Amino acid sequence: MKKIAIVGLGLIGASYAMGLKDKYEIYGVDIDTKALNYAIQNKIISKGSTTLADFIDAVDIIIFSIYPLQILEELKKYRFKENQLVTDVLGVKSFFVYEASKLVKPAVYCSHHPMAGKEKVGIRYADSKIFKGANFLITPTEADSRGIKELEEIAKALEFGRIDIISPSYHDKMIGYTSTLTHAIAVALVNSDSFPDTNNFVGDSYRDLTRIAMINSSLWQELFFKNKENLVNHLDAFVNELEKIRQALATENKDELNSLFKESKAKRLLLEKNLNNLEK
Repeated sequence: MKKIAIVGLGLIGASYAMGLKDKYEIYGVDIDTKALNYAIQNKIISKGSTTLADFIDAVDIIIFSIYPLQILEELKKYRFKENQLVTDVLGVKSFFVYEASKLVKPAVYCSHHPMAGKEKVGIRYADSKIFKGANFLITPTEADSRGIKELEEIAKALEFGRIDIISPSYHDKMIGYTSTLTHAIAVALVNSDSFPDTNNFVGDSYRDLTRIAMINSSLWQELFFKNKENLVNHLDAFVNELEKIRQALATENKDELNSLFKESKAKRLLLEKNLNNLEK
Protein backbone atom coordinates (compact mmCIF):
# COMPACT_ATOMS: atom_id res chain seq x y z
CA MET A 1 0.00 0.00 0.00
CA LYS A 2 1.40 3.40 -0.99
CA LYS A 3 1.99 5.98 1.71
CA ILE A 4 0.74 9.57 1.52
CA ALA A 5 1.72 12.45 3.79
CA ILE A 6 -0.91 15.19 3.92
CA VAL A 7 0.52 18.47 5.17
CA GLY A 8 -2.29 20.57 6.65
CA LEU A 9 -5.27 18.84 8.24
CA GLY A 10 -7.87 21.51 7.67
CA LEU A 11 -11.13 21.00 5.81
CA ILE A 12 -9.62 19.85 2.49
CA GLY A 13 -6.56 18.02 3.84
CA ALA A 14 -8.59 16.03 6.37
CA SER A 15 -11.31 15.34 3.79
CA TYR A 16 -8.62 13.91 1.50
CA ALA A 17 -7.39 11.73 4.36
CA MET A 18 -10.92 10.43 4.99
CA GLY A 19 -11.47 9.57 1.36
CA LEU A 20 -8.08 7.98 0.73
CA LYS A 21 -7.40 6.03 3.92
CA ASP A 22 -8.88 2.76 2.59
CA LYS A 23 -6.53 2.71 -0.43
CA TYR A 24 -3.44 4.44 0.96
CA GLU A 25 -1.66 4.61 4.29
CA ILE A 26 -2.17 8.19 5.42
CA TYR A 27 0.26 10.20 7.54
CA GLY A 28 -0.91 13.60 8.75
CA VAL A 29 1.23 16.67 9.37
CA ASP A 30 -0.07 19.77 11.15
CA ILE A 31 1.34 22.32 13.60
CA ASP A 32 -1.94 22.10 15.53
CA THR A 33 -1.63 19.17 17.93
CA LYS A 34 -5.39 19.29 18.60
CA ALA A 35 -6.04 18.62 14.91
CA LEU A 36 -3.52 15.76 14.94
CA ASN A 37 -5.09 14.19 18.04
CA TYR A 38 -8.57 14.52 16.54
CA ALA A 39 -7.38 12.88 13.31
CA ILE A 40 -5.76 9.97 15.15
CA GLN A 41 -8.65 9.46 17.58
CA ASN A 42 -11.14 9.39 14.72
CA LYS A 43 -8.91 7.13 12.60
CA ILE A 44 -8.60 9.69 9.83
CA ILE A 45 -4.82 9.14 9.71
CA SER A 46 -2.62 6.25 10.83
CA LYS A 47 0.25 8.44 12.08
CA GLY A 48 0.64 12.13 12.86
CA SER A 49 3.42 14.64 13.43
CA THR A 50 3.99 18.38 13.62
CA THR A 51 6.79 18.09 11.05
CA LEU A 52 7.10 16.47 7.62
CA ALA A 53 10.66 15.50 8.55
CA ASP A 54 9.29 12.49 10.44
CA PHE A 55 7.73 11.04 7.26
CA ILE A 56 9.76 12.49 4.37
CA ASP A 57 11.77 9.32 3.73
CA ALA A 58 8.85 6.92 4.15
CA VAL A 59 6.15 8.32 1.87
CA ASP A 60 5.51 8.01 -1.85
CA ILE A 61 3.24 11.05 -2.23
CA ILE A 62 3.17 14.37 -0.38
CA ILE A 63 0.04 16.55 -0.60
CA PHE A 64 0.31 20.11 0.66
CA SER A 65 -2.93 21.67 1.90
CA ILE A 66 -1.48 24.84 3.41
CA TYR A 67 -1.02 28.43 2.20
CA PRO A 68 1.02 29.01 -1.01
CA LEU A 69 3.92 30.89 0.55
CA GLN A 70 4.13 28.30 3.34
CA ILE A 71 4.54 25.55 0.74
CA LEU A 72 7.65 27.17 -0.73
CA GLU A 73 9.14 27.58 2.75
CA GLU A 74 8.46 23.91 3.52
CA LEU A 75 9.97 22.70 0.24
CA LYS A 76 13.23 24.51 1.01
CA LYS A 77 13.68 22.47 4.21
CA TYR A 78 13.88 18.97 2.71
CA ARG A 79 15.59 16.67 0.26
CA PHE A 80 13.07 14.74 -1.81
CA LYS A 81 13.49 11.34 -3.44
CA GLU A 82 13.42 10.58 -7.15
CA ASN A 83 10.40 8.30 -6.88
CA GLN A 84 8.26 10.77 -4.90
CA LEU A 85 5.34 12.85 -6.13
CA VAL A 86 4.77 16.23 -4.49
CA THR A 87 1.54 18.11 -5.09
CA ASP A 88 -0.81 20.73 -3.64
CA VAL A 89 -4.55 21.48 -3.61
CA LEU A 90 -4.43 25.27 -3.97
CA GLY A 91 -6.63 27.57 -6.03
CA VAL A 92 -3.75 29.56 -7.52
CA LYS A 93 -0.79 28.08 -9.38
CA SER A 94 1.41 30.17 -11.68
CA PHE A 95 3.27 32.25 -9.11
CA PHE A 96 4.77 29.30 -7.22
CA VAL A 97 4.51 25.94 -9.04
CA TYR A 98 7.49 26.49 -11.34
CA GLU A 99 9.75 27.31 -8.40
CA ALA A 100 8.25 24.38 -6.48
CA SER A 101 9.11 22.04 -9.35
CA LYS A 102 12.76 23.06 -9.07
CA LEU A 103 12.88 22.80 -5.29
CA VAL A 104 11.68 19.18 -5.13
CA LYS A 105 13.98 17.72 -7.79
CA PRO A 106 14.73 14.86 -8.29
CA ALA A 107 11.14 14.25 -7.14
CA VAL A 108 8.23 15.26 -9.39
CA TYR A 109 6.02 18.25 -8.60
CA CYS A 110 2.61 18.04 -10.26
CA SER A 111 0.00 20.44 -8.92
CA HIS A 112 -3.77 19.96 -8.86
CA HIS A 113 -6.97 21.64 -7.68
CA PRO A 114 -10.07 19.90 -6.29
CA MET A 115 -13.07 22.04 -7.24
CA ALA A 116 -14.94 21.38 -4.02
CA GLY A 117 -15.20 22.74 -0.51
CA LYS A 118 -17.35 24.31 2.18
CA GLU A 119 -17.67 27.74 3.73
CA LYS A 120 -16.61 26.13 7.03
CA VAL A 121 -12.98 25.65 8.05
CA GLY A 122 -11.20 23.09 10.20
CA ILE A 123 -10.88 19.36 10.56
CA ARG A 124 -14.21 18.95 12.38
CA TYR A 125 -16.03 19.90 9.17
CA ALA A 126 -14.08 17.44 7.02
CA ASP A 127 -16.16 15.18 4.78
CA SER A 128 -14.87 13.23 1.78
CA LYS A 129 -18.36 13.27 0.23
CA ILE A 130 -17.79 16.87 -0.90
CA PHE A 131 -15.59 15.54 -3.71
CA LYS A 132 -18.11 13.16 -5.25
CA GLY A 133 -18.83 14.19 -8.85
CA ALA A 134 -16.80 17.43 -8.56
CA ASN A 135 -14.24 18.67 -11.08
CA PHE A 136 -10.56 17.80 -10.59
CA LEU A 137 -7.94 19.95 -12.33
CA ILE A 138 -4.36 18.76 -12.87
CA THR A 139 -1.84 21.52 -13.67
CA PRO A 140 1.59 20.07 -14.51
CA THR A 141 4.48 22.43 -15.23
CA GLU A 142 5.97 19.96 -17.69
CA ALA A 143 4.99 16.70 -19.32
CA ASP A 144 5.16 14.01 -16.67
CA SER A 145 2.98 10.97 -17.18
CA ARG A 146 3.79 9.46 -13.76
CA GLY A 147 2.66 12.50 -11.79
CA ILE A 148 -0.51 12.84 -13.83
CA LYS A 149 -1.29 9.13 -13.50
CA GLU A 150 -0.85 9.21 -9.70
CA LEU A 151 -3.19 12.21 -9.42
CA GLU A 152 -5.78 10.57 -11.64
CA GLU A 153 -5.76 7.58 -9.29
CA ILE A 154 -6.26 9.88 -6.30
CA ALA A 155 -9.13 11.64 -8.09
CA LYS A 156 -10.83 8.31 -8.80
CA ALA A 157 -10.36 7.14 -5.20
CA LEU A 158 -12.05 10.34 -4.00
CA GLU A 159 -14.87 9.86 -6.54
CA PHE A 160 -14.33 13.08 -8.44
CA GLY A 161 -16.25 13.45 -11.68
CA ARG A 162 -14.49 15.18 -14.56
CA ILE A 163 -10.68 15.26 -14.64
CA ASP A 164 -8.95 17.93 -16.77
CA ILE A 165 -5.27 18.55 -17.47
CA ILE A 166 -4.53 22.24 -18.08
CA SER A 167 -1.66 24.72 -17.81
CA PRO A 168 -1.13 26.64 -14.57
CA SER A 169 -1.74 29.96 -16.37
CA TYR A 170 -5.05 28.85 -17.89
CA HIS A 171 -6.08 27.47 -14.51
CA ASP A 172 -5.48 30.85 -12.86
CA LYS A 173 -7.37 32.73 -15.56
CA MET A 174 -10.46 30.52 -15.33
CA ILE A 175 -10.46 30.05 -11.55
CA GLY A 176 -9.99 33.80 -11.23
CA TYR A 177 -13.38 34.10 -12.91
CA THR A 178 -15.40 31.16 -11.58
CA SER A 179 -14.08 31.19 -8.01
CA THR A 180 -12.03 34.23 -6.98
CA LEU A 181 -14.37 36.75 -8.65
CA THR A 182 -17.44 35.09 -7.15
CA HIS A 183 -15.91 35.34 -3.68
CA ALA A 184 -15.16 39.03 -4.30
CA ILE A 185 -18.78 39.62 -5.37
CA ALA A 186 -20.12 37.83 -2.28
CA VAL A 187 -17.88 39.87 0.03
CA ALA A 188 -18.89 43.15 -1.64
CA LEU A 189 -22.58 42.28 -1.52
CA VAL A 190 -22.51 41.46 2.19
CA ASN A 191 -20.40 44.52 3.00
CA SER A 192 -22.86 46.77 1.13
CA ASP A 193 -25.62 45.80 3.58
CA SER A 194 -26.58 48.83 5.68
CA PHE A 195 -29.93 47.56 6.95
CA PRO A 196 -30.47 46.60 10.62
CA ASP A 197 -33.01 43.85 9.86
CA THR A 198 -31.69 42.17 6.70
CA ASN A 199 -32.16 38.75 8.28
CA ASN A 200 -35.95 39.23 8.18
CA PHE A 201 -35.91 39.53 4.41
CA VAL A 202 -33.46 36.83 3.33
CA GLY A 203 -34.58 34.31 0.72
CA ASP A 204 -32.78 31.67 -1.33
CA SER A 205 -31.23 34.18 -3.74
CA TYR A 206 -29.45 36.21 -1.06
CA ARG A 207 -28.54 33.11 0.94
CA ASP A 208 -27.02 31.38 -2.11
CA LEU A 209 -25.17 34.47 -3.34
CA THR A 210 -23.59 35.28 0.03
CA ARG A 211 -22.77 31.85 1.45
CA ILE A 212 -19.14 32.02 0.33
CA ALA A 213 -18.66 35.42 1.98
CA MET A 214 -17.95 33.44 5.18
CA ILE A 215 -14.37 33.44 3.99
CA ASN A 216 -11.04 32.29 5.43
CA SER A 217 -9.56 35.79 5.33
CA SER A 218 -5.88 34.84 5.60
CA LEU A 219 -6.04 32.26 2.82
CA TRP A 220 -8.22 34.26 0.45
CA GLN A 221 -6.13 37.40 0.87
CA GLU A 222 -3.19 35.39 -0.46
CA LEU A 223 -5.26 33.88 -3.27
CA PHE A 224 -6.58 37.31 -4.32
CA PHE A 225 -3.14 38.93 -4.44
CA LYS A 226 -1.38 35.98 -6.08
CA ASN A 227 -3.95 36.00 -8.89
CA LYS A 228 -4.28 39.80 -8.91
CA GLU A 229 -3.91 40.44 -12.64
CA ASN A 230 -6.63 37.99 -13.64
CA LEU A 231 -8.94 39.09 -10.82
CA VAL A 232 -8.63 42.81 -11.65
CA ASN A 233 -9.48 42.08 -15.30
CA HIS A 234 -12.51 40.02 -14.29
CA LEU A 235 -13.64 42.71 -11.83
CA ASP A 236 -13.40 45.35 -14.56
CA ALA A 237 -15.59 43.25 -16.86
CA PHE A 238 -18.10 42.61 -14.08
CA VAL A 239 -18.30 46.28 -13.08
CA ASN A 240 -18.85 47.16 -16.75
CA GLU A 241 -21.87 44.82 -16.85
CA LEU A 242 -23.24 46.30 -13.63
CA GLU A 243 -22.87 49.75 -15.15
CA LYS A 244 -24.96 48.69 -18.16
CA ILE A 245 -27.79 47.75 -15.78
CA ARG A 246 -27.43 50.97 -13.79
CA GLN A 247 -27.42 53.06 -16.98
CA ALA A 248 -30.48 51.30 -18.37
CA LEU A 249 -32.34 52.06 -15.14
CA ALA A 250 -31.14 55.66 -14.96
CA THR A 251 -32.29 56.36 -18.53
CA GLU A 252 -35.44 54.24 -18.20
CA ASN A 253 -34.29 52.16 -21.16
CA LYS A 254 -36.61 49.18 -20.81
CA ASP A 255 -35.49 47.62 -24.08
CA GLU A 256 -31.83 47.65 -22.98
CA LEU A 257 -32.63 46.14 -19.59
CA ASN A 258 -34.79 43.47 -21.19
CA SER A 259 -31.97 42.71 -23.65
CA LEU A 260 -29.49 42.26 -20.78
CA PHE A 261 -31.89 39.88 -19.03
CA LYS A 262 -32.37 37.82 -22.21
CA GLU A 263 -28.62 37.68 -22.83
CA SER A 264 -27.89 36.39 -19.30
CA LYS A 265 -30.70 33.85 -19.47
CA ALA A 266 -29.46 32.46 -22.79
CA LYS A 267 -25.89 32.16 -21.49
CA ARG A 268 -27.00 30.51 -18.27
CA LEU A 269 -29.23 28.03 -20.10
CA LEU A 270 -26.32 27.09 -22.36
CA LEU A 271 -24.09 26.63 -19.32
CA GLU A 272 -26.74 24.43 -17.69
CA LYS A 273 -26.99 22.31 -20.83
CA ASN A 274 -23.23 21.87 -21.02
CA LEU A 275 -23.01 20.97 -17.33
CA ASN A 276 -25.75 18.39 -17.71
CA ASN A 277 -23.97 16.86 -20.69
CA LEU A 278 -20.74 16.57 -18.66
CA GLU A 279 -22.57 14.73 -15.88
CA LYS A 280 -23.99 12.07 -18.22
